[in-house]
Amino acid sequence: MNTLKLETLKSPERNFKLNTIDIKAIHIAKKNVKEKIKDFGSMFWTVAFPIMMLIVYKLAFTDNGDSMLPGITVFDVEFPGIVVYTIGMSMVTSAVMFSMSKKNGTLERIDTMPVSRGNVFLGAVLSETVFMNLQLLLLFAFGYGALGAHFELSMFFLGYILALVYGVGAIGLGLIIASFLKSPEAANGISMLTHMCLMFTSGSFFPLENIGVFFTPQYWIKQVFLQLTVLGNNLTDKLYGTSIILTTSETTFVPIWGGILMIFAFTAIFIILGVKIFQKKTSL
Repeated sequence: MNTLKLETLKSPERNFKLNTIDIKAIHIAKKNVKEKIKDFGSMFWTVAFPIMMLIVYKLAFTDNGDSMLPGITVFDVEFPGIVVYTIGMSMVTSAVMFSMSKKNGTLERIDTMPVSRGNVFLGAVLSETVFMNLQLLLLFAFGYGALGAHFELSMFFLGYILALVYGVGAIGLGLIIASFLKSPEAANGISMLTHMCLMFTSGSFFPLENIGVFFTPQYWIKQVFLQLTVLGNNLTDKLYGTSIILTTSETTFVPIWGGILMIFAFTAIFIILGVKIFQKKTSL
């Protein structure tokens, strides 16, 4: 009986703390969204620039050439690269966001409250997810609707979800970068450099055939997205070693479902390392 009363007394306090965590994370997310909307440069690189790239790619790549499937153009197979670039920009914007939280005293204020700094990360995930959904909707509207990129409707939802999962991993990588830098300006420059290097190294912008691509999350998400939503492959089909699918292209030993596991693995690693490193580097 006494135990029951004790649990009853503790429950409201426990519920209050859970609600407080949710409220603080949402508050941080709202603040991040407002700050990002006011930042013209951030909005340009995350929204306008990808659309401009879609138009350039459409004008440059229209011939289907030696593609394995009839009706599949080079633009169709390059479209997933624009998706990867756009969602991957979450690494840049989140790195700036986390650096700003160190500079403007947000972390110090969090430390005086009965809530962990995990709300800073959760708030960033919530705010960036809002923009990632906006980015995907705009890209799909222009790419699929206006420019006529090919896609397999049956795999569309799975590709959409995987793109968001990759985006959460990009936020984790942004958190790692922000942990070692002292200013938002440095975070912006280093994260953008990292993002662009990974895009080229992975073959997401231009196809590459070397072992280095397999060590980048961008390769896995682009290749899986490409083969599911453009080529319409099944989960048991093998991944190709390059994003340009020709009659002479060779497959790897990894099935598409294995590529999906790699996407989740990269995301989990970046999140875990990001939170631990950021917590250690910013401890008071």
